Amino acid sequence: MPFRSIRWKLTFAYLFTVFAAVSVLGLYLSRWTEESYVSSLRSELLSESRFVGNVTEKTLPKGPAAVDALAREMGHDLGCRVTLIARDGSVLGESEHSAAGMDRHNRRPEFIQAVSKGSGWSIRYSHTLGARQLYVATSFGDREHPTGVARLSQSLSRIDHEVGRIHQVFFLSALAVFVLAAIIGIKISANIAGPISQMSKIAGKYAEGDLWHRLKVKDKPGDEIDDLARALNNMAFELKSMMNQFKEEKLKLETILAKTDDGLIVVDSQAKVQMINPAAARILGTHPNEADSKTVIESTLNHDLSELANRVLKTGQPSTLEIRLADSRQTCLNVYVAPLEKDGPWGALIVMHDLTAARHMDSVRRDFVANVSHELRTPLASVRAMAETIALRGRSNPKISQEYSEKIVLEVDRLTAISEDLLDLAKIESGQMEIRREEFSIAQIADDAALEFMPAANKKGVRLESRVDSGITVSADMDAVRQILVNLVDNAVKYTPSGGSVYISAKKENKLACVQVTDTGIGIPHEDISRIFERFYRVDKARSRESGGTGLGLSIVKHLVESHGGNVSVKSGASGSTFTFTLPL
Repeated sequence: MPFRSIRWKLTFAYLFTVFAAVSVLGLYLSRWTEESYVSSLRSELLSESRFVGNVTEKTLPKGPAAVDALAREMGHDLGCRVTLIARDGSVLGESEHSAAGMDRHNRRPEFIQAVSKGSGWSIRYSHTLGARQLYVATSFGDREHPTGVARLSQSLSRIDHEVGRIHQVFFLSALAVFVLAAIIGIKISANIAGPISQMSKIAGKYAEGDLWHRLKVKDKPGDEIDDLARALNNMAFELKSMMNQFKEEKLKLETILAKTDDGLIVVDSQAKVQMINPAAARILGTHPNEADSKTVIESTLNHDLSELANRVLKTGQPSTLEIRLADSRQTCLNVYVAPLEKDGPWGALIVMHDLTAARHMDSVRRDFVANVSHELRTPLASVRAMAETIALRGRSNPKISQEYSEKIVLEVDRLTAISEDLLDLAKIESGQMEIRREEFSIAQIADDAALEFMPAANKKGVRLESRVDSGITVSADMDAVRQILVNLVDNAVKYTPSGGSVYISAKKENKLACVQVTDTGIGIPHEDISRIFERFYRVDKARSRESGGTGLGLSIVKHLVESHGGNVSVKSGASGSTFTFTLPL
């Protein structure tokens, strides 16, 4: 944008000042000239109107014809329009028109002023003459009760013509002044902006790290631009020295950072970050440039790490601590802080080793063992108790033996279901399950799921219905989608009391098929919704076991949907739940 440069800004400012001054002067002279002409003409007409009024007063006794003839004679002699008006506003005589056919003039401003003050005037545009007219009127007769008014009018076309000529001359003069001012302004701004532009280019070189350029100094005392050039040259020299020193220090720290794959942070004696390697930035969820020159607490938002660094800086003794970050990963770190010395203590080195994966695996392993043990303990205890009962009383009571044998079979079936779900979940999580995509209608799978659970629903008195449009086709693994719907419909039927309803629906949304399984069952508390897809998690553990659930169905649903690139969610309240999962169309 060339017009944004200081050269053009100075030029435009100079031209604007000249233009404003010339315009104000021109308007003032134009108005002053016009007012002078009008004032002179008004004074002349005022004197003549008094004379005409005196003559008219003496002519009135001779009758209207004499007055009208007097108006014509006076108009011819004075070279202006003469109108003689009675006190009531009727026209007694007119130099240019017939007085008999004229309207009353009692509302004309100059007439009103003349009657009330003795004289008056006004300027109006005449459409008949096509020019402005100056009207001057004076009363004649008694001062308190005038007999009438003598009004003289003169065209202002001559004045307008003269003012127009003045405008023309002034415009040409102003144009010449403006052109001359433009030439002078461009020359002056070029002399000022030229050195500044050169300084801007050299400053840009400095910003790029090229500190070898120097500006020419003219050694003119009192010249601000010359002083600025000298200051820039001195600044370049100082920057060059500082850059060399900084590169040496930076090379030392970069050598330290390059020797480790762990997170490294170098802080000064005030616990401000001087350098941070990419591994540390990744662990702390920040960018190296954002953490630079900030304190440890400002750059990491971790009080434990900040306190550890400050303690080492104060004591000068290395220290280690295991801390956990408040991020989504719950990152666990083993942090070692050691003081750095160079001619005395000047900072500290923070080494961070990420233990998150190891701690997570330990936690998963403990949770899995605990959950599996908990899930297997109850059926195994039941099997043992029933087996002992059969062993003690089975021979004497065949009925008990038959009943408990059937219960043992049910418990074994439940254990088998848990083991099969565990195997399926392990296969899905490990990525060993192959997704065989094919195109099929969601309605077909929904109808099959509804048909499979229709006997159980009818037995409970639950209405089960599929409302899926046959036109919704997806590209997915048919067996996996069938397993997803079977698990969701199975849960919906199990947790919906008699008289309730379960229905399957689907719709298209943003190139995805959104499939929903809705029930009017017992609902899911708000605090449990975020954990409902965890393995072995149950809202009501006792009721879940009574219904025969393994606690793995929703976890399998979640992993199967995500393996297709979809998403699964749930909405629920005090009663009723809606599970929604998406698949690509």
